[in-house]
Amino acid sequence: MKIIKRDFALLTCFYLIAVSIRLSINFSTEFIPGANGAFYLSNVRSIIESGELLFKDFPLIFYLEAMLAKLFIVFGLADIEKAIDLACRLFDSLIPPLSIIPAYLLTRRLIKPDKNKLAVIIIASSSVLFISFLMLVSDFQKNSLGLFWLFSLMLFVHKSLSSKRSFDYFITLLLFLLAGLTHFGSFLVAILYSIIVLFVKNTFGKKISIKPIIITALLVIISYIIILLISPSRLNTAFDFIFNMFRNPVIILFLQKKPVISPIDLISMVLINLTAITALTFYIKRFDELSDINKVFFLSSIIASLALAFPFLGIEWFQRLNFMSYVPAVSILPFILESIKHGKAKNVFLILIAAVIIFSILIRINIKTVSNINKEQYSELELMKEKLPNDGSVLIVARHGLEWWASYIMRRTVIREAALEKIYWDRFNYLLIIVQKKGKAPFGPIGLFGYPFREPLLPDNSELIYSGKYFDLFWSKTPPADVSVFKNELH
Repeated sequence: MKIIKRDFALLTCFYLIAVSIRLSINFSTEFIPGANGAFYLSNVRSIIESGELLFKDFPLIFYLEAMLAKLFIVFGLADIEKAIDLACRLFDSLIPPLSIIPAYLLTRRLIKPDKNKLAVIIIASSSVLFISFLMLVSDFQKNSLGLFWLFSLMLFVHKSLSSKRSFDYFITLLLFLLAGLTHFGSFLVAILYSIIVLFVKNTFGKKISIKPIIITALLVIISYIIILLISPSRLNTAFDFIFNMFRNPVIILFLQKKPVISPIDLISMVLINLTAITALTFYIKRFDELSDINKVFFLSSIIASLALAFPFLGIEWFQRLNFMSYVPAVSILPFILESIKHGKAKNVFLILIAAVIIFSILIRINIKTVSNINKEQYSELELMKEKLPNDGSVLIVARHGLEWWASYIMRRTVIREAALEKIYWDRFNYLLIIVQKKGKAPFGPIGLFGYPFREPLLPDNSELIYSGKYFDLFWSKTPPADVSVFKNELH
């Protein structure tokens, strides 16, 4: 499917708007912004220096960024530290907005080509200008690249349903695997969406077949093998999704006035559910008019949207999945538009989409960008590095977010407090705890909108071995009787 010149110009314009916003965020602070930015720096540097990840995770984005950083180094554009920083910021700014391309191609397939030509561009632009996408910047780089694979996956799912060509099936499987190499949450969405499509297709088939069950079983097995090979610790998390996805429902916690979701999460949840319910209403009314392909595709997208933004999801899984719920929702916007009969009503609908896009942009550019560290704090951690014991193994404990910077600067094993177990006091000669006493970034479980992560608790008999302007360093010599007190990182 060719992109006509006018559409190419408009797509480029919206792509550049998304890139500009991400560039302005990524380069707005001296050090890479966000709570977890140094997580990417540490892994990319480790790949360049040793060929391996420092922190085991889904690896694709780290290797891509390491290749870009290596190019900067080879061509003498920057030293290794600056090259890594530049590569991570540029990659996150330039690559995820390419999601507009598969979103455009999918939308063109779903809207009659002789009508609503501008609507294709408006809907496609929501793929990279909706608030969820604009929030996944800097320390959500894996999430953002995962969105690109998800939009591409949906495009080729529709193509596969239409053509039934081996090539399209192969590309669909490849995109599924690429999501699996990029981000745990995106991979779960890819798995969930694929299973939904298989079972919906089987439901509308001329006869019920066990083939979807077999394919689903194979997908699940392949998925668990990938998770086991890449990040074994996530295997329990994947099983937890199956058995505990409704633990601590987010809507119940919200009604109890507990600070569990941000206003942006709430707005996104409401918009996605309204979109999906509207589409479902039209789907029921127009069921007999739809082609077999679109019956499967649209119902699958509606179910996926409702599932990912379901208000009764447990808080842990809601925070993982809600940001990606807009991906299948974008694919049902063309269906809603085509279902609206009157031209004026169609225009109102497009204006509403445009308003959401503008609203998303205005919200994002007015959110203050913060890094977890500044120049003085960086220098103090470098000084602290020289004070570390060198007569035995060292494990450093820091609050969530700071652990990545501490590891990056000190080149030591660093964990967050919630990961502490009694065995660590025996495994390491020195268990050191960093407590930040000044200049702390306000990041917390719901980003910048709620309580920040608290500093680590100090067990009895902890000895102060370094004190600076921003940080104190303690040596914890013996574990507490109950390490479960470390598991709750909230105030």
